[in-house]
Amino acid sequence: MNYILIVFLTYVLHLLLKLNWISTAVVLVFLMITQYFHRRKNTGFKAERQRFLDVSLYIDTLLYSFLKEKKIIRAFEDVKSTLEPGTMRDVVSKAIEHMMLTFDETQVFVDAMKIIEDEYKCNRIVSVHEFMAHAEYYGGDIEESAKILLEDKSAWERRVLRNIEERQRMFKQIILSVVMSVIISGIILYLPILNMDISSNIIVQILAVVLVIMDDMIILWGQKFLETDYLSIDMLPDDEKHAKKLEEYRKYNPTKEFKTSLLMAVIPAIITGYLLYKGRSWPAVVAMGITLVMLNQHRIGHRLMKKNLIAEVKSAFPKWLMDLALLIQSENVQVAIQKSREHVPVILKDEVELLVNRLEVEPESSSPYHRFLDCLKLPEINAAMGMLYAVSIGNSGSCGSQIDELITKNLELLDVSDTARLKDKTAGMYLLFLAPVITASFKLIVDMAVFLLSFLAYKVG
Repeated sequence: MNYILIVFLTYVLHLLLKLNWISTAVVLVFLMITQYFHRRKNTGFKAERQRFLDVSLYIDTLLYSFLKEKKIIRAFEDVKSTLEPGTMRDVVSKAIEHMMLTFDETQVFVDAMKIIEDEYKCNRIVSVHEFMAHAEYYGGDIEESAKILLEDKSAWERRVLRNIEERQRMFKQIILSVVMSVIISGIILYLPILNMDISSNIIVQILAVVLVIMDDMIILWGQKFLETDYLSIDMLPDDEKHAKKLEEYRKYNPTKEFKTSLLMAVIPAIITGYLLYKGRSWPAVVAMGITLVMLNQHRIGHRLMKKNLIAEVKSAFPKWLMDLALLIQSENVQVAIQKSREHVPVILKDEVELLVNRLEVEPESSSPYHRFLDCLKLPEINAAMGMLYAVSIGNSGSCGSQIDELITKNLELLDVSDTARLKDKTAGMYLLFLAPVITASFKLIVDMAVFLLSFLAYKVG
């Protein structure tokens, strides 16, 4: 069926772009080849979306079952009974077999759950598994922790599903843009001016084939935005260079950096003076602008660094706070902060270490909390850390409500930051939407040039 559609599409292009039979054959062969890649990309998108839906169902079923059974192995058996045949069911079956048949390991549940974590790279699965393992080994009240995980999972599911819908909508717009670019490119060939037909020109024919190829590549590129790993789409980069950014920002020395800017501005300043001496006003204005930029490059760079840092910190901070909220259910705040270092986002690693050290010196003071990320002066982070301090001292007998408020605020922060990050990751699709306009415009310009030359030749003749 696909091949019939491709033949039909090729014939439509043959008529619309007035392709000769050689060009038509080239287009047909090209579309026949690329349809395999389009089909593969579409299959990949469906598979990634299904993996996400499988994980979403798995987390829900596992947590609710664990709340009911209070035992990991029974929870997994319940999950297996609800899953349809497929990869997720097979992986869960392997994990259950490991639990049932392994007797010589102290952390058999952890190792069994690692089987699932290796197959599905998702930080929310890891969080759920760690919570269950801790509850299995140490006991305690699990209701509140499970509630936090379920609320976080529901918000995560909504964000990703919205992002999938947004990507599909934008992909349809890319296809529409491609269709319109081809139609517009074909219109000029049907203009009834002096009965001239430029479609037989070799340049026009080559450009028509190139247009089809480029537009098809744009569609294929757009499919890459659909075929993405939705399980790890919101994961933060695990790179040490991010950990150094805060330190560089904190060590910023305006006087030292200004000296560097001054040296960089010397050459453009000399060029400006020379151009003014020669009476070349406009080149002097350009050189003067470059001099001003060089003179202030340290300030510009510092502001850009702060802007990027704020974006990264706003994404990382709620994730660290989520781990902290889970730990607070069974530990006091200071111990929870110490334990949270195991999974702290890279960009916050040094800052959390500083917080731990300050708390060891001033365990009862609010100062360590208020000094957390004080170099960026972010109100939402200051407010969250203030609430964390209030929980740590547990005054007025309202510790439970304070924790609930902290969790609610954190989920709001996490939703805002991850929504912004997901939107940034689809920004490339906006450029793809505009790309067919560029290809069509280039063909129209060349076609008009050929038409003009043909018209002049006709007049001379």
